[in-house]
Amino acid sequence: MKKTYLTISLFVLITVLANAHEFWLQPDTFFAKPGQVVPIQVLVGEYFNGERSEGKKHRIVEYSHWVSGTKSDLSLDLREGHYGVVPLKIAKLGTHLIAFANTNKQLSMRADSFLLYLQEEGLDHIIRLRQERGLAQTRSRESYRRCVKTLIQAGGVTASDQTHRLDTGMPLEIIPVQNPYAVAVGAPVDFQVLFEHKPLRNALIRYWNRPAGSTQTTPDTKPAGLSEVQLRTNADGLVRFRLKKGQNMVSLVHMVPTTDTSEADWQSFWGSLTFGCR
Repeated sequence: MKKTYLTISLFVLITVLANAHEFWLQPDTFFAKPGQVVPIQVLVGEYFNGERSEGKKHRIVEYSHWVSGTKSDLSLDLREGHYGVVPLKIAKLGTHLIAFANTNKQLSMRADSFLLYLQEEGLDHIIRLRQERGLAQTRSRESYRRCVKTLIQAGGVTASDQTHRLDTGMPLEIIPVQNPYAVAVGAPVDFQVLFEHKPLRNALIRYWNRPAGSTQTTPDTKPAGLSEVQLRTNADGLVRFRLKKGQNMVSLVHMVPTTDTSEADWQSFWGSLTFGCR
């Protein structure tokens, strides 16, 4: 009985490690009014459900706010020490884009846990490379960083406002070709994934939807009504999803071998884009 319990516990632990890679920007509302202050949290967890990340402010590479062709630095509004929440004042009508990127952190897993993680994220090219390099049975050494964005809409959408299509300069970008706030529920939106400003092909992309009225549950617990669709990008880095009402997130993990193996064998980038639909 004890051996069975330990086996089940190990499986649960490995599953959690493999899935807990979602990291996203969560505004209090995706639909704001001019003059409204919208707190934005940095969340981490799984199943589009998590808890506030209390990362260190000095690890921020980018925390910017774009609207009407202007850019501002949100890191100036953070309390000293941490980046868990920032108050964003919505001063203008239009689409507001917030982008966040941080520095590398290190992660190490047992060989079997790392394989499960790679399988879950669709990183087949890394599985092949591990085998070719004789690393399939060794503990992983990974550097990872986050590149995440959110879109907030204030007022109506205008055709001239292309804020949603900005390439903010982060290594990994998820860019909606159409403004999701101009698209009706059930209609398709194309998303282009760029890595180092070039289309990323054959990447496994997740589209998460938390229905309107759904609330946060305990961390790492699947919320009621949550849905997930997985598709791979084409040669142009494009993938198409039909929008669902509620809170939405498009996410992926991309990984490449490192050029300097002194600290890590693999470099990963965890990307996400959040937005609302009603």
